[in-house]
Amino acid sequence: MSNTFKIFCADNLPFLDEVKHLFTNVEIDCWTEPTTITADAYRNAFKTYDGVITIHSVRIDDKLFDDEFRVKVISTYGTGQDYLDKPFLASKGIKVIGIYDEHVYSTAELTLALALNCIRNISTSNNYVKSGEWNSTGLTLFMGDNLYNKTWGIMGMGKIGLKLAEMLKVFNCNVIYTANSDHNNGYEYCTKEDLLKRSDIVSLHIPLKEDTVNYINEGELNLMKKNAILVNVARGKVINNAKLYQFLKDGRIASAALDVTDPEPISDPDVVNIPNLLITPHIGTAAAYARKEMTRAAISNLISLLEE
Repeated sequence: MSNTFKIFCADNLPFLDEVKHLFTNVEIDCWTEPTTITADAYRNAFKTYDGVITIHSVRIDDKLFDDEFRVKVISTYGTGQDYLDKPFLASKGIKVIGIYDEHVYSTAELTLALALNCIRNISTSNNYVKSGEWNSTGLTLFMGDNLYNKTWGIMGMGKIGLKLAEMLKVFNCNVIYTANSDHNNGYEYCTKEDLLKRSDIVSLHIPLKEDTVNYINEGELNLMKKNAILVNVARGKVINNAKLYQFLKDGRIASAALDVTDPEPISDPDVVNIPNLLITPHIGTAAAYARKEMTRAAISNLISLLEE
């Protein structure tokens, strides 16, 4: 007879009711409070459950563990694991696993949508209509540009970057990339500096590590075209956001779209009201098909390690 594993989810997992029938040897509980999960809730879960599915909200380190704990596997609901103290977890014999491809298409899709929003002034023109100011149809009203034939620089040509590059073929974009070791993908590799100088759109898809904090800093922003668009779907800290906000206010780059910020959530009116800055609340994978597959994979991957 197989063991029954107790699993705790750090959020109310989307589509859980539709996928849990696939797993017959688990009991699954979720954090259901309206607020984000707390450190104390994690601490209790690590003492009570065999496996925990975590989200990017609280740092998982030694401060959340008592001398006695039950958890054997942590499954991250996403690929980013920068909030885990992995050396500490390994020292305690706790295994860590993430998801693989379930998030790729939706994140690449959002990257494209954010850039199109900026280049065609979609949100700003919509706000103009909603404000009641629309009283003319001038030929230059909210004139943007075409994405067609533009040079798009991808920083981090992993699975998401490659999927995005594939999508950009429809727009006949010249795709260049950096920050990747595999140069046999059919696209032009160039240095970070060259990419920033040449690109009309720059998108970030790199993991957050010690050497990628402030990967885009004042020096990098200075290299970008004045009419360039910067899109970040990676992690907020890979950009020096204070410098970015100043560049946007000064008109030294055209616009930016951020699905990730530092901190998250962000509500500072001096930031969110910058007119050429578009912010979405970390919705890169917030698509029904992707989230259903992520829920299934997070549970399945966790069980596979528990059964080893």
